[in-house]
Amino acid sequence: MTGQSDESGAHRAASPEPVTQRGRRTRAQLIEAARRVFEEKGYMDTRIGDITEEAAVAHGTFYTYFESKHELFREVVGTLVQDFIGQARSVPKLGHSPAARIERANRGYLLAYRRNARLMGVLEQAAVLDGDVRQIRLEARHAWVKRAEDMIRRLQEDRLVADHIDPYYAANALGSMVDRFAYVWLVLGEPFEEDQAVETLTQLYCAALGLEREPHSPA
Repeated sequence: MTGQSDESGAHRAASPEPVTQRGRRTRAQLIEAARRVFEEKGYMDTRIGDITEEAAVAHGTFYTYFESKHELFREVVGTLVQDFIGQARSVPKLGHSPAARIERANRGYLLAYRRNARLMGVLEQAAVLDGDVRQIRLEARHAWVKRAEDMIRRLQEDRLVADHIDPYYAANALGSMVDRFAYVWLVLGEPFEEDQAVETLTQLYCAALGLEREPHSPA
C-alpha cells in the first residue's frame, strides 16, 4: 500500500448504479461495512482503507462505486433516513385523531433512533466538525420535518390548528424537540422510560399546536 491519501481525487468518476448483480452486491457490501466502521471509529477517524478491509475488497474497488468517503457516508445516512421512515410506518395505529397520529410518529422516531443511536451519535459529532457532513445532517432531517409540515398544513385546512402558526417553523421547532430529546436519551444516556417519553412529547407537541390530547390509556 502506498502513502497516497485515501481522499485522492486521482481516480475515475464513481458508478452509483452498478449494472451487474455482482456490482450491486459489492456496492451494498461497502455501504454495510462503512456503517460498521463509522460506528466504531467515527467519521473523522475512518479511512477508506478501513472500509475496504472491513468489506474484504481491494482498496481500488472502492473507487468503482464511490468518489470519496463523504459520498459513501451520504449513502449510509440515506439508508438511515429510510429506516426512520419505515420504522414510523411500522408502528401500529392507535386511532385516527391528530394526537394519535402525532403519538405514532413520535414513537416511531424514538424507536428508529434507538436502533440507529450509534450512527446518529457519529452524525451529530461529525456535523459540528465538517461542513459537508453538516449538510448531510440537514438533509437527513428535512424528510422528517417535511412530513410534519405537511401534517400541520392539513390540520390547518381542517381548522384544527390556528392559521397564524407557521407550518414550516412549527415543524422545525417541534421536530427539534423530539430529535434533541432522543439524542439526550439514546446517545448521551439520560435515563428515560419509553412510554412516558412518548406521552410527554406528544402532550407538548399537541399543546404547542392547540390540539386536544385525549387522556392516555395505559397498555
